[in-house]
Amino acid sequence: MASSAAPQARSTLPATQKRPDIIKLAKTLKGVPMCEEYEKMISGMLYDPFTPVFHKIRHRCRGLMMDFNLFNIKSTTVETWNEKRFMILQSMLGKVGKNTFVEAPFSADYGCNVSIGEDCFINWNMSILDASLVVIGDRVMFGPNVSIVTAAHDTSVLSRQKQVEFGHPVFIGNDCWIGSNVTILPGVEIGEGTTIGAGSVVVKDIPAYTVAYGNPCRPRRKLQTLKEELVDPKNPYVKLKTPAHY
Repeated sequence: MASSAAPQARSTLPATQKRPDIIKLAKTLKGVPMCEEYEKMISGMLYDPFTPVFHKIRHRCRGLMMDFNLFNIKSTTVETWNEKRFMILQSMLGKVGKNTFVEAPFSADYGCNVSIGEDCFINWNMSILDASLVVIGDRVMFGPNVSIVTAAHDTSVLSRQKQVEFGHPVFIGNDCWIGSNVTILPGVEIGEGTTIGAGSVVVKDIPAYTVAYGNPCRPRRKLQTLKEELVDPKNPYVKLKTPAHY
């Protein structure tokens, strides 16, 4: 994950070799079409998006998206509604942790390349282009209209005529807050406990326990770590009871 070092620029070029770490992580996700072209795709290498198995995965994801986004809430109780929507999410995504809630509409490209941790909240209109992996930690909160983009294209006109593309993974650490209308671009890592201000365009790694905002998004100030908060006598949240989930 992103460290406390200076922010690093994301890669805007395709990789030249496979990434064993990303391939190993992908093997822990459900529904991934593990094959040569898939390994190239998630590693950031140039790949053929018209590979037949990719068509099938995208088609399946769109069907599950429709089931999720058009679920008839009037036909069920709130408990059954949450249970059934969560089951659809589990079928759509590579991994989703318990007590995670996603507001509809929600959009993903492949779905299987998305891993979401426990106790997360995703507000309306999240869009994820998961040509590579999108790994979201536990207790991450998202405002509405957030876009996470792993897919990329070279500036070369010829590359578009050849219809190749590439993607770089996105990692978001535990306990982050991503404000509304934020765009996170390919190859970015956001450290744990970090807040990204509304409307930001994140083009570089953001260190842990930082407030960052702007276009391009830049670190503005440091935050206390969780350990520091827990021993801070002035912190108003230490004795606050955690609310029950649905």
